[in-house]
Amino acid sequence: MSKDLEKRVQELEDILAIQHLKHTYLNACDAKDVQAMIGTFVISDCKIDYGPVGSFTNRDDLAKVFQEAACHDYMLESHHAHNPIIQIIDATHASGHWSLTYNLINTETSSITTLQGEYHDVYQKIDNQWLIKETTFLGRSSLNLQIDEELLKVIFAGSP
Repeated sequence: MSKDLEKRVQELEDILAIQHLKHTYLNACDAKDVQAMIGTFVISDCKIDYGPVGSFTNRDDLAKVFQEAACHDYMLESHHAHNPIIQIIDATHASGHWSLTYNLINTETSSITTLQGEYHDVYQKIDNQWLIKETTFLGRSSLNLQIDEELLKVIFAGSP
């Protein structure tokens, strides 16, 4: 195999590994699997900025907030990342841009939230494994509904 072909195949393998990483993160969030979720981040010295949810410089602080806010049976979440644009910078660094559609049915408050936005990520390959080094989420639109006697009432629709 020529060096050029080897490089191109490696880049494709890295892109697929990063897509798998992001999907592992989102599936772990939906499953309320805290250890799997934080396992997608570098151990220390990371940058996580989720706007109103909070900003964190290590994955353990994110885990605490996630455990308190989201890990409840009444929080039925569904994260869907799509339209990835992943750029391999070199053998151990990459960046990514993802669109997100997030749905939450909260059975405790009888509410439904749909949020759409964008992730901007930086990835680092450590011991032959891609991990999230930096991630920023920017909300673009939100639809908040209240379930009231089998009817849906719009609480908010627009840009967060």
